[in-house]
Amino acid sequence: MSEQSVERGSLTGNLWLSLWVLSVALIGQGALEVIELGGRWPLWLASVAPIILFLFGVSRDNLQWIIWYCLLLLFYFVSAVEDVFARPNNLVVASGLVIIVLLFSVCTAYIRFRGRERRTAQAIEE
Repeated sequence: MSEQSVERGSLTGNLWLSLWVLSVALIGQGALEVIELGGRWPLWLASVAPIILFLFGVSRDNLQWIIWYCLLLLFYFVSAVEDVFARPNNLVVASGLVIIVLLFSVCTAYIRFRGRERRTAQAIEE
């Protein structure tokens, strides 16, 4: 049995769905922020390209890709904190920070619980 064929439980299934919803929300928030600043679509594409590239790896349910995705999110977190201090009354910027914190938390929880599911399935198999 390969790691990819292990069924997700209800908790990891919900975390997986939340990971994707929050990732799409982060991409949408980036688009709103670029529009608000009067930027063009190439600027938006450059800002979300790393997220989109990592989501291809995340879609394979590879925990190593998700770990690297968490690291990438830390860079987005630093940028979001700077934006919140630069524009404290902007709801779009504040929502970006909230989305990033939630997404990072969901990713780390998914890694933890999905890893346990895989180890349990591997132990049962042996």
